[in-house]
Amino acid sequence: MKKDKKRRQQLQQRTVNNALMFNTMFGARQKFGEVPADVEQRIAEEVLVFQNLGVAEQLLTLKDIIDHIKLELGFQAEPTKGILAASYAAYCLGLEPSNPMDTSNELNPLDFTLPFNLTISYDNEIRNQAVDWMKSHGYEVTTYLGQPLLKLNQVRVLIRRVVKG
Repeated sequence: MKKDKKRRQQLQQRTVNNALMFNTMFGARQKFGEVPADVEQRIAEEVLVFQNLGVAEQLLTLKDIIDHIKLELGFQAEPTKGILAASYAAYCLGLEPSNPMDTSNELNPLDFTLPFNLTISYDNEIRNQAVDWMKSHGYEVTTYLGQPLLKLNQVRVLIRRVVKG
């Protein structure tokens, strides 16, 4: 009995890990066409870090949230200077709108701790609508220092406001 449960959990985790890699490479092909070998290698390394941290499922959930907000509300997240700003995997998943090729920053896996803290930013005019969408679809949103915080198991996503001048 215990053996079957453990086996199911392992298969479920392998499925989630494969889904993260598939979605990341699918996004890479959409963004780059032919994915350069060095970018593909870096994506594989980053995805492995995310899998080892146990945040693969939460990153896929966050991808779904960002995709649905973009599709249903027409809102695109703004570039951030957060921990994933230099991540090819996050860029290919649509979690980070800035191309890491445009920055000289390197992703440092040693910076990652659990819970995994991320930041996404929406324009001042629409951030509250995005937060309302998350709440209406059953996601746990609380506040932290007066700003909305999306909780996804081991991932905490601070939803910031960008004021365009």
